[in-house]
Amino acid sequence: MKRNRYHHLSEHHGIELFEASFSRQTFGRHAHEGFAIGAIAEGAGGYVCRGESMVLPAGTLSLMNPEEAHTGHAAAGWVRYNMLYASEAAVRAMLDLRDLRGFSTIAPRDEGLQVTRALSALALSLNTPTLKDHRLAVEESLHDVLAKAFSCYGRAALRPAGREPRAFRRLREMIAAGIEAGEALTLAELSDEVGLSVSYLIRSVKRATGLTPHGLIMQARVDHARQAMLDGVPAAEAALVAGFCDQAHLIRQFRRHYGVTPGALIRH
Repeated sequence: MKRNRYHHLSEHHGIELFEASFSRQTFGRHAHEGFAIGAIAEGAGGYVCRGESMVLPAGTLSLMNPEEAHTGHAAAGWVRYNMLYASEAAVRAMLDLRDLRGFSTIAPRDEGLQVTRALSALALSLNTPTLKDHRLAVEESLHDVLAKAFSCYGRAALRPAGREPRAFRRLREMIAAGIEAGEALTLAELSDEVGLSVSYLIRSVKRATGLTPHGLIMQARVDHARQAMLDGVPAAEAALVAGFCDQAHLIRQFRRHYGVTPGALIRH
């Protein structure tokens, strides 16, 4: 059974993620200062909230507003879930929101498992800290969880993603320059340079390219490594030059982008 983990993200407004997996653990009546956004991945969870006893099977969300008292336990022998805790100030800052109305439904079904998958991606980012763009990947995953939860279930009116060709050209230039210089890139620096909020930048880049900023960076790193290998640089060295933590990471990403390993790259 996977053990519990609790991540405190001091660099991201003190947001926290609880990776829970238990059978006998129970939580007495309590409340959280901020929002609690959770997704049942396996098993079933249960609690008493708003005077009602609830059972939450896999595929169900747990959406608590600040100071909402509740209990907690495994309702079917065992439960595994991810739960994000974020203050109102953190949500407003990350989503660039003025109006924040909160959640009206405590335990809705997660349509398309959007929030469930976003929380899982965040947990994966937190548990793979060796990547050069680790901080950027974590922040991007945080934005994804909050945007999906509040736009789908919290009636939040996020600024619609727009077309920003000039900003995207500058973004690609910054990514290329950062990789060339061997730097770790951050969303704060990228958004400041192109003059767009982080939340709007992520959603607009996804609309325009089908990739997130982190996806663009990863693609650029693979391309950089590919060119280095075509210039005669050994794969292990090319991986480090392009900003990968090791050759194995480059191989995984190279196969994902090109369908082959670096060893299958043949120069004629």
